[in-house]
Amino acid sequence: MTVWNASANFDERVFDAPERLRLDRTPDKHCTFAYGPHFCLGAYLARTEIEAVLEGLRDRVADMEQTGPSRPVYSNFLNGLCALPLALKPA
Repeated sequence: MTVWNASANFDERVFDAPERLRLDRTPDKHCTFAYGPHFCLGAYLARTEIEAVLEGLRDRVADMEQTGPSRPVYSNFLNGLCALPLALKPA
């Protein structure tokens, strides 16, 4: 038996346009950090780190351009990219 978190986070019954990255999505009931007694202890640190990265990009980058092909993570547990080559244009 295995848990398919990556699949659960793309449930069209829960998420409108689940394939799109929408930072303003509410409610945001994704399964990334689990729930209840299995909630990830590092979730708060991870969210703080992600917030810092996104704020830094927002404040320092005017535009981004993809410079090569993206490569997906091949996993039944994760869904995302292991590589996304970008050129960042300073603000």
